[in-house]
Amino acid sequence: MWTGRLALPSLFFGLAIPAAGDYIGHMSASYGQFCPIAKASEIFATRWTPLIVRELMTGVHSFNDIHRGLPLISRAVLIARLRELEDHGVIERRPRGAEGAGHDYWLTPAGDGLRVVMHALGQWGMTYTHDRIKRSDLDPALLIWGLRKRVDLSSLPDRRVVLRFEFSGVPASRTKFRIMWLILGRSGVDVCMKDPGFAIDLTLRGNIRDYVEVYLGHTNWRDVAGTALQLDGDLQIARAFPVWLRFETVNGLNAPAPHLSAGPASVQTDHSDRLPSDPSGMRARSSGGPRATDRRRAYDAPPR
Repeated sequence: MWTGRLALPSLFFGLAIPAAGDYIGHMSASYGQFCPIAKASEIFATRWTPLIVRELMTGVHSFNDIHRGLPLISRAVLIARLRELEDHGVIERRPRGAEGAGHDYWLTPAGDGLRVVMHALGQWGMTYTHDRIKRSDLDPALLIWGLRKRVDLSSLPDRRVVLRFEFSGVPASRTKFRIMWLILGRSGVDVCMKDPGFAIDLTLRGNIRDYVEVYLGHTNWRDVAGTALQLDGDLQIARAFPVWLRFETVNGLNAPAPHLSAGPASVQTDHSDRLPSDPSGMRARSSGGPRATDRRRAYDAPPR
């Protein structure tokens, strides 16, 4: 609480600062100021809201997929935040499919106008918050979900590709996500928490922190591939997948960080003509017979 005194209070402060009792009574819903930053913050700066907008801007639209990108938010809070954003005109609900079974969430023009804000916020975070990433923040599930949204579907071969990730250095609270799978296809990308039963094209092993550093653009893929991060499997897939997952450009250069990319990758709910040089540390490809799949199924938000 402000306890000092202004010798010559400005007109702005005289108009903008209400009585203390009134301020405390309304601070949960309003800053009580006409300042545009204050009014925008009442909508955008609530807990979880920027991350919900982040998910929508990466091409995610269903309640289920938004929730997967925010694993620590409760369903009740997510429902509340989505309703608030809809009430403020930032998002809108649209029927899903011709039969109208359920609905998806889409940005309105007002919501799309937040892209410049998100871009600036991401740049600021890349510059000033790197040292705030703690070991407990290193969530393999969030990383894999981020990679799923980042896949360039147009560059994939015309067949299914299965990647198995084996992470070390995972926080104790997230060890159930130590091994995960990405199933790539031109029609979409699936995330599996259990063995999907398909032959593995490429197994990737390494410390979760190293993968996060590559994902955020703090480390070049080529500097750690075959050393800190080991690859085991199909050599051609190993050459191509850094481009598919936007770790590298088709010319072998480091790709921009996720929030700086030109646009979101196409996301589905339920070939490069020039490949980088051979990664070291490769071994012969292994395969296995198919088994019954066990994939995570989508669920819908309860009706409003």
